[in-house]
Amino acid sequence: MIDRSFLRLIALVAKRDYLRTVRRRGFIVGTLLLPLSIGIIGGIASFFAGGALDGLAGAGGDVTITLANESSLGLAEETRDGFRVRLVDRAAGLAELDRGNGRELYILADDYLASGVVERIAVSSGGRVDLGDLQRRQVQENGLADYLRRSLAAQIQLPPDRVERLLEPVAVRERSLDGAPPASDGLAARFIVPYAFSTFFVISIFITSGYLLQSVTEEKENRVVEILLSSIPALPLMAGKIIGLGGAGLTQVAIWLATAAITLPALGSRGNLGPINLSPEALLLALVYFVLGYAAYGAIFSAIGALAPGTREAQQYSGFFGFFAVIPLILSALFLTNSGSPVVTGLLLLPLTAPASALLLLVVAPEPPWPLIGLSLAVLVAFVVLATVASARIFRATLLLYGVRPSLRQLASAVFARD
Repeated sequence: MIDRSFLRLIALVAKRDYLRTVRRRGFIVGTLLLPLSIGIIGGIASFFAGGALDGLAGAGGDVTITLANESSLGLAEETRDGFRVRLVDRAAGLAELDRGNGRELYILADDYLASGVVERIAVSSGGRVDLGDLQRRQVQENGLADYLRRSLAAQIQLPPDRVERLLEPVAVRERSLDGAPPASDGLAARFIVPYAFSTFFVISIFITSGYLLQSVTEEKENRVVEILLSSIPALPLMAGKIIGLGGAGLTQVAIWLATAAITLPALGSRGNLGPINLSPEALLLALVYFVLGYAAYGAIFSAIGALAPGTREAQQYSGFFGFFAVIPLILSALFLTNSGSPVVTGLLLLPLTAPASALLLLVVAPEPPWPLIGLSLAVLVAFVVLATVASARIFRATLLLYGVRPSLRQLASAVFARD
């Protein structure tokens, strides 16, 4: 049975490190900056995307094409839904461009019926890229293609209803076996949600473990840890740091997830992504995997902080282990296409890749493989316990080794030594 004084020491260290972290200006700014920046970027993108879609759908209200017809196709000027085709000869069109009365001239050469090529002569933009011009050109060329199809259909005297079917040949309407409209399968959401969850996990792992790495290295460099170890043993000190700084990370992630919980339903309804729904079991397991994943990386990063001579070296060493958290994101296509792959199973059982892998699998798998999830959790819990004990022993053994890198034999002796 665990001694109460041992738990009290862990709680004392956890409270101290939690309050020190959440009161830092950098923590507060970082916590608020991410959702705020995502909201600003999303709002700007939505504004411009909405404007572009409106322009494409409505053809801008007053879109005019100046066209010179040198082919044998009989054409007539046309105005349809605010879209106008104006016919001129080549010389008159080029003269207008010279006078600055237009931006481009479209020319149907005499071999248009054989080649289908339309020449576009435009005023030079001087190397400047204008998104408005690109949008207007797209609208013009879509309208020109529609106009020429209608003209070709009229030349062979197709009935009006045949012309409409020629322009829009397919309109798919889907129904289920009972005749009701089928529910959306949320295919797009299945791509977005795994990335969002795994990205949140990777970001939070790096940030919260970074707090732990910074705390250990700073206290070691300032020799504050020597004072702490004079009254607190290494194991409760290290366990308290992992819990306290993990709690700070959970606070940060909780704010981000609350922001995501508000924005994701709106994103799903506006962007036709389909329903973005997660079961309570998946959310609970996501939280458990985050806590265990942070504890696993925190134990490793705290050992790195104890071993590294300074903060800069510790950050370099931690980058190698941090790469493991990104591996499931790199292989996310495999989770979407073949969630039963042996590679997926291996990633789920490897402690450093298990958290992000489980988050991906819980979202994309039709039915979560509960025995595999249970085994993964058991392996991760065992790794966290062993890594925390080993980290505390390494921390205690390397406390006074300033500027000296211990050998592998010394590390092994420290890890396997009896207390």
